[in-house]
Amino acid sequence: MYRLFYALTLICALNVYNSNAQQINPTHIGSVKGILRDTVHNYTLKSATVSLFKGDSTLISYQLSNNYGEFNFKNLPLNVKMHIEVSYVAHELYRKEFILTDGKLPLDLKTLIIKPRDITLKEVEIKIPPISMNGDTLEFNAAAFKLDSNAVVEDLLRKIPNVTLWGDGQITVNGREVKSLLVNGKQFFGGDFKMATQNIAKNAVDKVQVYATRNESNPLDSTLTVNLKLKKGKDIGHFGKIGGGAGTSEKYEFDGNVNMFSPKMQLGLIGASNNINKVANNIRTLTSNSTFKGVGTNIDYQSDFRQIGLNQSNIGGATFTYNFIVKPEWDKKSTFNADYFIKNNNLESLNDSETTTSINSSGKILDRNKRTGNTISTNQNFNTRFELSKKNHRLNINQTMFSNNGTTQNKAQQSAINSQDLLTSTNNTVGQNNYLNKGLNLAVYYNLSPNYITQRKHRFGGLNASYNLSINDNQSDRSNLTSFRSYTDANSNRDYDRKYDSQNNSVNQSLNLSLPNLKSLFFGYKNLGGFDLALNNSLRLNENSNRELVEDLNNSTHSYVRNSYLTNQTHVNLIEETPGITLSKSFYKSLSNRYNKSLNIVVSAKQNLIFQEHTSEKSFQNIKRNYSRFTPEVNINFNDNQYGEYYRNASLTYNTSIDVPSLTQLAPLNDSTNLYYLQKGNLKLKEAVDRTISLNFDHGDQTSKNILNYSFNISGGLIDNAFTDSVYIDNQNRRTVYSVNANGSKYLNGNGNLRKTLNLKTLQLQIDLNGGLNLTKTPTYLNGAFSFSNSFNTNGSLSANITYKDKFATEAKQSFETYKSKQEAFNTQYNGINMASSLSTSYNITKKFTLSSNITFNTSQSNSAKQINYTIWNANAIYRFLKGNNAEFKFSALDILHQNTNIINYGSGNGFTLGTQNVLQQYFITSLSYYPRKFGKDARKK
Repeated sequence: MYRLFYALTLICALNVYNSNAQQINPTHIGSVKGILRDTVHNYTLKSATVSLFKGDSTLISYQLSNNYGEFNFKNLPLNVKMHIEVSYVAHELYRKEFILTDGKLPLDLKTLIIKPRDITLKEVEIKIPPISMNGDTLEFNAAAFKLDSNAVVEDLLRKIPNVTLWGDGQITVNGREVKSLLVNGKQFFGGDFKMATQNIAKNAVDKVQVYATRNESNPLDSTLTVNLKLKKGKDIGHFGKIGGGAGTSEKYEFDGNVNMFSPKMQLGLIGASNNINKVANNIRTLTSNSTFKGVGTNIDYQSDFRQIGLNQSNIGGATFTYNFIVKPEWDKKSTFNADYFIKNNNLESLNDSETTTSINSSGKILDRNKRTGNTISTNQNFNTRFELSKKNHRLNINQTMFSNNGTTQNKAQQSAINSQDLLTSTNNTVGQNNYLNKGLNLAVYYNLSPNYITQRKHRFGGLNASYNLSINDNQSDRSNLTSFRSYTDANSNRDYDRKYDSQNNSVNQSLNLSLPNLKSLFFGYKNLGGFDLALNNSLRLNENSNRELVEDLNNSTHSYVRNSYLTNQTHVNLIEETPGITLSKSFYKSLSNRYNKSLNIVVSAKQNLIFQEHTSEKSFQNIKRNYSRFTPEVNINFNDNQYGEYYRNASLTYNTSIDVPSLTQLAPLNDSTNLYYLQKGNLKLKEAVDRTISLNFDHGDQTSKNILNYSFNISGGLIDNAFTDSVYIDNQNRRTVYSVNANGSKYLNGNGNLRKTLNLKTLQLQIDLNGGLNLTKTPTYLNGAFSFSNSFNTNGSLSANITYKDKFATEAKQSFETYKSKQEAFNTQYNGINMASSLSTSYNITKKFTLSSNITFNTSQSNSAKQINYTIWNANAIYRFLKGNNAEFKFSALDILHQNTNIINYGSGNGFTLGTQNVLQQYFITSLSYYPRKFGKDARKK
């Protein structure tokens, strides 16, 4: 498969190179330039829309004239009839035809005179320009792009020059990523791009508008927004899906959703049920993957053959949005959102694994573990969000209520084997747990901005305030049967029949206040060298109460009696105060319509004060502690925006944080039923201090095609007094674990991505490269010996996605995960790798018939086990019918080769684990779906 992947990638690269070479060959391409002027008023036309067409009126590209009225189109074909059209507010449409014959020098159209429109005469609009500029908004007229009657917004965007629709749904305009997609100025069913682009009919769209909006988190930056302006009367309608299927091995699936919208309201209802490991954890997952035109190489909501266990799930929910203002703006908005989600899930799991642990330079212990489990659970979530913007005021109120209840039954058989391959002990457990967890999360954010305070007497620089509240109530009633047998010491044998009645309540609060721009408050409008001050304070209050009632079976009376040691009540209070002062300095350099550069330096001085109090029925758990630490922070941010070419952002950050020990680390109660892991406390633990430095870089092209975007971030740090374990392992694999502090802990994390796209007429190639690494050096103690454990984990993927119009899409992908760990004192090393090579293809044979297939070759290997290979191959045949292609028949063959296996292969510290888990395997299924959709009201009957 690797040879197939590399061959495919090489062929694509050669084709791209040859095609691209032809495009950049100066003997085959040319350019045209000119200047726009209104001689009546004697000024050049800035931001006029210049559209470039072929002779058949096919739109090739477009530009906005710069501050000097200039335009310049490059990479144009020779000996082809073309023309430009210039549109400008209150001016007549200008048209100029030309043919390029020389690729060495640009064709200079020189000064083009654009005549003002005579507003005293009645005019007839002959042609709607496909592109125009309305203030700061670029507008594309949907009527200028002819498409099939069943086309959706996604098809429209593919027709617009300089707009790229990626395979993952991301949209770029002139190479710049679109961060927000709106419909009539409002979020459309949660803001998921696919909900709008793959459902809304092209015929319902009047204009596609593109504009920049201020980034609220960074006022020096802006984000790109696309707004779909619907035609009059088309802002009311509905769309959705209802479908079901049945297959072999009693497999089935059903899912349905209906989404209704009007100028002020949006309402969605969903439901789904299946036993094929299609698990949605929220409403958006289901709705965004059941769109009218959701066929492609990437679908999130499908049978997950990598998921652990066999899942049978039932899902229901609703989403609601109400806009109090029909036409919201960034400074005038009032919106309420709510959604409810319920999921009932039945999970059957089976895990069979073996862990190898080094206990010294020559000795190892094997831990063989076989677990079976069944969990029946019901999870409910209710979320609301209120957003209000009014001039210089911003208010957001978010709340979440949740409830999780269920029953878990599990069995575990655990065996310990020494380095001589002799069985030393076994520990078998049978457990059951009935639980109920419920809670409330509330977040309130308020911002007062001085942007609208125009009178100079107002010196107040603004206010940022946030409040967070989290309330949790957890209850469980569980039982545990444990049988421990030692084959070296019969006196160590133990049997337990224990019950637990637990209740935990917690209330966590945080309040953050910030006063920015203090310079204006104290010094008025003096510049002071461009420096500014800000005050900020963070207050955190955590309260936790825990009640534990434990009972053991008395064999003589056959009744349960209280365990006086484990039965306990604890209460924990934590108060954390972090005041700080921030000094900032900004530098700017710009040239209108050319470039904009900024450098922002922020230095914060903070003092972290923590008070911690533990009270308990056990006297040794009554602990009070105070912590105080200076935690400075430095942030340097650089932005470079070269209009029409690229934008770059780089940031360097340094910060300090502390982590305080918990009651479990200081003075825990040891449950003797878990003989393979006994936690011991350490009252001498100090707080851990983490010092981190991170670098982030982001580059994005703003060219019309052949875009290269890349970014990376890397962070590293040192931890003083890091929390680590001092572990004592006996020859029966019983572990006694002490929490201790140790110096020398280091880490380095990094990840990056690169995306390249080449537009070759009707063919589009996308190449994505992603990777990450994690390098840690962790101090540990094992059986009294100090050692550093060095771990190096990596992951990465390379994919090539080829799209031909809307007919064909294929993606080849190679991914891998590696781990490597080394113990310096024991001179031992473990490493392993998991790899997957996949090829996914979707081919629209006709507008109604589609074939798709995806095949994945999986490999798992380690330095002490045989290589495991298996292949997962899925295929689908889809047929659309009825007038609007609203009905769909689908036949799916999953895991055709019947090889699916879930391999456990990972390393951690001084050991590694290998094994298998039960997963979904081969089945065939046939389904039928219907997509109701309507935009606009029915015409009135005469």
